[in-house]
Amino acid sequence: MVYNGKEVEFPAIMHVSFFKLIEQLEEMEKSKDAGQSSYAKDLLKEVEKYPELREGISDVTKLKKYQKSFDKLSKPLFPSILSTNEIKILTPPFYFEPIYTSARFDNIVKASGEPFEFRMKDVDEDLFYKYCCYFILGSYFGYPVGGSTPQFLEIENKAQGFKRVYKLLINADLSEFIPTDKAVKLTEKDFEELVDNFDDIQLWKKKFPPNSWIMRGINIVNLVDVTADQSIGNITSNLLVKSDNAFTNIQQSVRRMLNNKDLSIGIVSYENDMLVPIDHKDVNSILLQEGDWLSCDKDLCPFSCQELFVNKQPFVVTDSDYFHEASGTGMAQKLKDSGYKSYIIAPLVHEGELLGFMELASKRKYELNKGSLAMLDQILPILSMAKKRFQTESQNLVEAVIQQECTTIHSSVKWRFEEEALKFIQKQEEGEEAMFTDIVFDHLYPLYGQLDIKGSSERRNKAVSKDLIKQLNAVTKIIKAANKQKQLPVLDELLYRLNSFTDELKKNLAAGSEHRILSFLRDDVYPVFEHLKSESEELKALVEGYEDLLDPELHTVYEERKKYDTSVNLINQRLASYIDKKQIEAQEMFPHYFERYKTDGVEFNMYIGQSITNGKVFNEIFLRNLRLWQLLVMCEMENEFHSLRKELTAPVEIASLILVYSTPLSVHFRMDEKKFDVEGAYNARYEIIKKRVDKAHIKGTKERITQPGHIVIVYSQEQDANEYRTYLQFLASKGHLKHKIEDVALEDLQGVHGLRALRVAVDYAGSMGVDELIRAIEEETSAK
Repeated sequence: MVYNGKEVEFPAIMHVSFFKLIEQLEEMEKSKDAGQSSYAKDLLKEVEKYPELREGISDVTKLKKYQKSFDKLSKPLFPSILSTNEIKILTPPFYFEPIYTSARFDNIVKASGEPFEFRMKDVDEDLFYKYCCYFILGSYFGYPVGGSTPQFLEIENKAQGFKRVYKLLINADLSEFIPTDKAVKLTEKDFEELVDNFDDIQLWKKKFPPNSWIMRGINIVNLVDVTADQSIGNITSNLLVKSDNAFTNIQQSVRRMLNNKDLSIGIVSYENDMLVPIDHKDVNSILLQEGDWLSCDKDLCPFSCQELFVNKQPFVVTDSDYFHEASGTGMAQKLKDSGYKSYIIAPLVHEGELLGFMELASKRKYELNKGSLAMLDQILPILSMAKKRFQTESQNLVEAVIQQECTTIHSSVKWRFEEEALKFIQKQEEGEEAMFTDIVFDHLYPLYGQLDIKGSSERRNKAVSKDLIKQLNAVTKIIKAANKQKQLPVLDELLYRLNSFTDELKKNLAAGSEHRILSFLRDDVYPVFEHLKSESEELKALVEGYEDLLDPELHTVYEERKKYDTSVNLINQRLASYIDKKQIEAQEMFPHYFERYKTDGVEFNMYIGQSITNGKVFNEIFLRNLRLWQLLVMCEMENEFHSLRKELTAPVEIASLILVYSTPLSVHFRMDEKKFDVEGAYNARYEIIKKRVDKAHIKGTKERITQPGHIVIVYSQEQDANEYRTYLQFLASKGHLKHKIEDVALEDLQGVHGLRALRVAVDYAGSMGVDELIRAIEEETSAK
């Protein structure tokens, strides 16, 4: 076997074969579909010409002889419609010399200006030998070994001026391993011996002698561009490691993320209401030289001040010449003097504290624009945290790693991130490349609950319509008064459009209606108002009265919406505050992961299991305890809302739902999204149910399963229903819930079937508090 350009020992002999594809083509040939059958026959002619395409070609020096046949047989595996989109190659097993490639792969290689050559990084000959053994153990003997690591490939892009990074995904479904007479028949004891002596290459060669197997087939290798992910990792590493060229490396990574080799990057500090160069010898500013400064109130225009210091949002200049002409500020002059034509300055904010700004600049107009912010959003939090570290060098290094890599971490899982951070620091100190590895918690039980505001979209639309109608009526009154004083066709035309918009709103608030109405008022009505104010004192008074009617910030009537928004915000704040407080108490019972979101209402996820604890022993009694706690808290939150209703400025109702899911999940902290997510396609079913179940109807009806004044428990297993019936009966006995329990089937959702639900009404009058109820449980338990 040839590996990285030289002959090496290998447990298997390679045979390039299309046998699995040929078998499928032979089935297609029997098809009643004439087109399919004819297509298969045409391809099978190549096999008649070269039977070795099925049997296998072992001499790699002769592969070029079969290239035309490879090209024809590969077509079904490389649909032409995807060829310019997929980065894909076809290779012999464990021999990374492509025998067929997609058009996009060819374009990438062409852009590199060099012939394609694949070399596995950080994989020596012994590990390469063991990789093949892992495949044989898994595919032939059924003993899967997770010893392989993801492989990455770097390919130069001459036009962009840097290397792009690709992750290799190898599909070996079209290959097989066949034992020769030299092969050792392995037992479970052999497998255990190999696992216990994982690094003993001689033992592996004893169990898998060289050339004792035949690997026949072909591999499909997909390449996924992970340049942006690698760049973010490199930026983070450079921020954490103090080195003379750290900022240079960060600049190169940002350029690679934004596909712009000529981009300039700078950092400025924010001190005493001034922008000043950062006090760090290796970090430069684009606009400011040493000793320069920009005063926030004198050298910046009002709009840029609002964006940067109040909204804490990036300020984008797409054309510096126009910006200088329009604003004439000190900042605009500095930018003009710099020679850059487009520029972004983005706040670095850490825990609400404005620390400074990141700068990006290009010599070309419009090259930097608001579209550039999407990528920038991924690195600004990391840069912000690094800036904080520069200001406080005594900051704990472990905490810096966790925050820079993973943002806020829940206390229940922080220990696991601290372990990973220590490994990260240790690698740095040993001079190795440090990357924060993905963190997975296996075999966790999920709990999900939500208190959702019913009909929130419809209620919000009605409030918007009422406000807009009131605003249009006020405008109509002014235009009619003006028309009485001096009849003008243009005023009649405005009245016609005002009436049309009013009639439209009375029927329904369509998508885009609000924007069209406000644009009409701004562009067509308000210029007329400015003229009318000079026509007569009466009209001036009417216009000023209208302006007083508008919200000073939104510049529109904001009355009904304000009532609704205030009510929603009050509900969210009160319920979120309540569950946050109760959650602290729940952690005392047994540690578990908890995350809470405020939407139109409150929803929360919890995960509990052995892998999430640090030293404590998990028992399923803690799962049952947390389920009962969740139900208790949901009842109490219903009561909290019930008592809150008299304080609301708009009529709002909520509906509560709990999703029961007894299958343990793997939860993965995704570095790209900085959040926990379920792992694997099967587990994703849980997420699908969460997103869709609150909109479900009772089977055979139009009735939503979630109803105000009720708690709904959605389940799929009867044993879960029995468990929750016990809880519901207990809570009913304590006056927390009504005694009647409905058990209904739910309509099938997209991709989800067989769900049922228990539904029970909340007894607001007789309910006792959660703390009181927990004491009652403890008293009953001790009595027994």
